[in-house]
Amino acid sequence: MAEGVNPDFCCHTLRDVIADLPEPASPSIYLTEEGVLMMVVGIVETEDGLAYMDQAVAYCPFCGTHIQDVEALAKEKIQ
Repeated sequence: MAEGVNPDFCCHTLRDVIADLPEPASPSIYLTEEGVLMMVVGIVETEDGLAYMDQAVAYCPFCGTHIQDVEALAKEKIQ
């Protein structure tokens, strides 16, 4: 698991949203294979179909708990 990532969910709402998002909303909030919590923040139509813009989530959008250090994740990815 990536450094700076908290593997525990901070609240039941976040855990439920990640586990039970219905189609086509899924996967607007998801965990990457490396364990980084991500949120889709934009969708654009391209010649090849839909493209998604996502962002690592630093704070829970439901309870405000600090979840992961996005600066540490960015440095880890650069190295």
